[in-house]
Amino acid sequence: MVQLKDVKLFIQQVADAFAAVLDYEVAIIDNDLEVVAGTGKYQGEVSTQYQPGSMTHYLLNNPDKALVVEDTKNSELCSNCKDDCPVWSVIMCPINFEDETIGSLSLMAFNEKQRQNLIEERLSLITFLRKVSQFLASSLGEREMKSRITVIANKFRAVINSVHEGIIATNAVGRITHINQSAKKILNISSAQVGEHINTFFSELDLDKVFNNMEEEESNYFEIKTEYTKGNTKINLICNVTLIKDNGNVLGATISFRKLDEMKRLANEIIAENKKTTFDDIKGTSNQIIKVKKQMQRVAKTDSTILIRGESGTGKSMFAKAIHEESDRSSGAFVNVNCAAIPESLLESELFGYEEGAFTGAKKGGKPGKFEIAHKGTIFLDEIGDMPLHFQVKLLKVIESKQIERVGGVKSIDIDVRIIAATHQNLEKMVEEDEFRKDLFYRLNVIPFYIPPLREREEDICLLLHSFLKKYSNLLNKEITGFTEEVKRELVNYSWPGNVRELENTIEYAVNLETARYITKKSLPKRIKSNQAENSNFSNIPTINELEKRAIIEALKKFGITSKAKEKAAKALGIGRATLYRKLKKFNIEESQIDIESQKEKKVL
Repeated sequence: MVQLKDVKLFIQQVADAFAAVLDYEVAIIDNDLEVVAGTGKYQGEVSTQYQPGSMTHYLLNNPDKALVVEDTKNSELCSNCKDDCPVWSVIMCPINFEDETIGSLSLMAFNEKQRQNLIEERLSLITFLRKVSQFLASSLGEREMKSRITVIANKFRAVINSVHEGIIATNAVGRITHINQSAKKILNISSAQVGEHINTFFSELDLDKVFNNMEEEESNYFEIKTEYTKGNTKINLICNVTLIKDNGNVLGATISFRKLDEMKRLANEIIAENKKTTFDDIKGTSNQIIKVKKQMQRVAKTDSTILIRGESGTGKSMFAKAIHEESDRSSGAFVNVNCAAIPESLLESELFGYEEGAFTGAKKGGKPGKFEIAHKGTIFLDEIGDMPLHFQVKLLKVIESKQIERVGGVKSIDIDVRIIAATHQNLEKMVEEDEFRKDLFYRLNVIPFYIPPLREREEDICLLLHSFLKKYSNLLNKEITGFTEEVKRELVNYSWPGNVRELENTIEYAVNLETARYITKKSLPKRIKSNQAENSNFSNIPTINELEKRAIIEALKKFGITSKAKEKAAKALGIGRATLYRKLKKFNIEESQIDIESQKEKKVL
């Protein structure tokens, strides 16, 4: 609501202007009974605040008509005022704004002559005061409207600058009237460029043709593809053109746009989020991964609790999702809960929900917990080893009773969920050290699985390298078809402490930086290069794998490659026959290679 005191300077100027042409003094008092403007002898009263019982207080409570006091010395309205008041008589008129009385406007006589003139001319003066009051109200209304428009414009500008899309507004002839921050960032420009023609940026955009097509189709919205070129940089854009009209006349247009590459990436991310994860999506041809996938598929149809173990980054959540999709609960929800990411104080309300009023800030109507949301589906308790010890008792009770109770609730809620838990920690050791409850461990460890780290299944590394290369080349619109031999060798020999997650992040990083058709050494992250440099210091020292491979080849040379010979070779090496066959496959040792080596040895002899 507008206040007279907010525009004191303007009110005083109005009072001075009218007092200059009248033989009376002017006073303007607001609805807080504070004098905001005064002239002549009354100017000294500015900022004085009157008490209830004054003439202005009476007028504010009875604003239907003007108030005339012919003799202030003998008026009841002035009985509460000070005795030395210099005012002889007064005419007071209310100032109304939007159906509210916000103050009063007064003409005052300070001597007998002024008093007589005021009484004689009171009808015309009342009319005059009403017109002045209307002028003040309309002026304040204009100022209020201008202020509101300014606030709305600032809000609109803040919203426009906060969106990720580039937005350019033009007039009817294509001249730019506004350009937001995102547009400047996408087009790599610093200044506003207001007044320039839109073709300064989009040379192939025929705005007149777009306008004509939109008018013919009676549409206010049009989608086009165009490109922006600056120096050697060329950006493909997808634009949405929206007309600005008034009474059927085109006043201009707003053009919102994003990079086509970014739109493709976002689309792929959305598709990936909505895509169901199956065992076929888990890449791996190693015996360990094939075995784990087959075993998981066998138990997926049951409701038994599963515990997935493995180092961070091995893809435990993907295996959990695949189990859910293979189960009879696939039509239900798959709820992923990271026990390490939820603050201890919020864990109970997140898992079990809460009732309205359970605590300060509780949502009206309450909120269901993760277990309720997962009803008839699967709940995945990731990083279960990080769950606080005191809360493990509550989780154990839920598993045993198949009931939960919301925070602040008084009744139990039946739940039907399949639990899959996962951790990278050694739970057995945690149980021994009283950091994890033994009874909960046995409840979770009904069907255990172990996902081997990437360093133990080297044959999967090449497969994953090319799989992620294809994925991020498509996402980032790059034409990268492979790796240089040096890079491929280094990546295969890298230990991958972060497992599949680290490998994927490495490839995404490399594809972003690479400018050639093959991933080169310069586009690898620093940690990979550092590892290469460190390994180069030990290049003359054979690795355990190399020594193992040499020993197997030497044994086969000595005993031969027949089945019985391999049994003897395995015995000599101190391993079982099955282990020997597995290592032959692991090191890609072929029988033809052994024959060649044996022939060389015979020639030497």
